[in-house]
Amino acid sequence: MNRLLAFWRSIVSSLWALPMLMVVVAIVAALLAVRVDWELGDTPPWYLYSGSAESASHFLSNLVAAIITMATLAISITMVVLTLAAQQLGPRLIRSFMGDRRTQVSLGLMVATVVYLILTLRASYLSGDQAPNLAVAIGTALILINVVALLIFVHHLARSIIADNVVAQVGTILDAEIDRLLPKKDEENGPEDPEFPDEATNIALPRSGYIQGIDHHGLVRAAKEANALIRLDIVPGDHGIEGAAFARVTPRDAVDDKLIERMQSALVQGTGQNSVQDLSFYIHQLVEIALRALSPSIADPFTAIAVLNRLSTSLEKILRRPEPRNRWYDDEDELRMITPKYDFASMVDAAFLKIRHHSKGTPSVQLRLIENLKQLAEDSAPEQRVVLLHHAEAVLDDMKESLDEEEIVERAKKTVRTIRSGRLP
Repeated sequence: MNRLLAFWRSIVSSLWALPMLMVVVAIVAALLAVRVDWELGDTPPWYLYSGSAESASHFLSNLVAAIITMATLAISITMVVLTLAAQQLGPRLIRSFMGDRRTQVSLGLMVATVVYLILTLRASYLSGDQAPNLAVAIGTALILINVVALLIFVHHLARSIIADNVVAQVGTILDAEIDRLLPKKDEENGPEDPEFPDEATNIALPRSGYIQGIDHHGLVRAAKEANALIRLDIVPGDHGIEGAAFARVTPRDAVDDKLIERMQSALVQGTGQNSVQDLSFYIHQLVEIALRALSPSIADPFTAIAVLNRLSTSLEKILRRPEPRNRWYDDEDELRMITPKYDFASMVDAAFLKIRHHSKGTPSVQLRLIENLKQLAEDSAPEQRVVLLHHAEAVLDDMKESLDEEEIVERAKKTVRTIRSGRLP
């Protein structure tokens, strides 16, 4: 399922899949429409073409030239927008732009119209004296629809490169991934981790690449059949090198070629990261926007603050959710696998650590970060508050080193003292 989901997401995030489907629909529509020959009579309907076959050919030729020009313009605008987005917001966001449904529909409509008109034009040359009136009328309607679609498309592209809109869009996807990947209620995680024996066998990665997915249930079944205990050392999103250990198995005599093959086949590896099982995928996209905004070449603290606010909104959803389980049992309640903890601290580090390091010397961003940490602490458990306090104190230390404005530093100190004392509203 992880492989299928990864493949499906690569399809829906491509610029060609939906347009190709629309092209197929256009081919079928053209082949059907040219076969319909309506008798017009003395008073033909206004919406049907009523000219001769020769004039229909000239008319369709002009329509084909117009729609090809329109499609070329739309594709050129799209490439310019993708280039600007990669420069200003980060190349990893290109996938989100390519997966935008309105962009795919707009480009697909234009390409499908080109194919439809070309097939209709060919049919008009072969139709003799009778023009395919219904097919020509549909082609005319498609051109008018494309004119309106081009205006909407340009408006949508112009809005899509506004940083605030991009941050909101990625944040919405992140919230949906939180709902999908994090448990909604406490899962039975069993007792504390047993001490894993030193006498264990390392299992090597079959190839180099990013870990895009892990079949945890398949690993549990394999461990049960071999009467073994597995400790995974990787999580989805990690990068591994061929031959490096990704897991350990005990006892050693339970390891054979069959178990190794099943463990290696439970991994989905690829050349890039994806969001099938990696919650930090979209967190990293937001962080990249903030880091580019904080770079000296752009120096846009407003965008960085917008990212901090959106990350804090998602982290508030995360702190309300139970942590994913890291101990896996078989159907006989026997511990079969231990996985790395992907807890609240890991998610806060992924969201704030890099921004914290790159915001040195930018007090507006640092103050916003401390204030957001305080707001998150208001609704957090004690162990979560410790994590948030650690980041707030680290930001305060950075401000003490890089800022001379005592008023700003004192303001930050007051907020950190509030978090430390636990006296939150």
